[in-house]
Amino acid sequence: MQLEQLQSTQPDTAGQVLKLHLGCGPRVLKGWRNMDLNYQHYHHHLKHYTDKYYPEEMRGDSSDFLAMDLRTGLPFADNSVDVIFHEDFLEHIDQKSQVILLAEAWRVLKKEGVHRVNTPNLISSMRDYSDFTKGIKGVYIGEWETHQHLNVLTPCLLQELALMVGYSKVLFNGRNQSLSPLVPLEYRPDPNDRPENGNIFADLVK
Repeated sequence: MQLEQLQSTQPDTAGQVLKLHLGCGPRVLKGWRNMDLNYQHYHHHLKHYTDKYYPEEMRGDSSDFLAMDLRTGLPFADNSVDVIFHEDFLEHIDQKSQVILLAEAWRVLKKEGVHRVNTPNLISSMRDYSDFTKGIKGVYIGEWETHQHLNVLTPCLLQELALMVGYSKVLFNGRNQSLSPLVPLEYRPDPNDRPENGNIFADLVK
């Protein structure tokens, strides 16, 4: 389905707070527009999310979900979205798609709206698991091969890309320290995957 067709199928959101959760996976949030390639029920994932990060009152269903390929654009009008949130998603798309997504997110956000990015930090990963004195043998390739990441960012690169597409500022902080009170409790990084300082937490402000 083309972007123009998707836009025409969206309900009128005038007067509503519009919150986008991109690459949501099974953690579909009630009251958000959750988007991913396919809908997944949270049932088999509650043991990971736990009631702390996904209490019953936060649990959405298929009515809160829109199946789409986020690399093709966002089906919302210019300046219509209050907040955008995603965690451990951006690294799963390639560089071209990252630039497209950042540009689309900037386009649909309202002025001074917040785009909350939570994504693995390449600097932390390489620092913690690589030994570059060994050359190729010392490079931690699990970041790509084990985790199936395509393009892992650094804080500097994320900032440069965000400013390039038009964001007014990029603020780095910590888990659950977003400028926007609308951003939900952040589940990632799962402590079984990486330490908390292994992720970038940033607010991109339009």
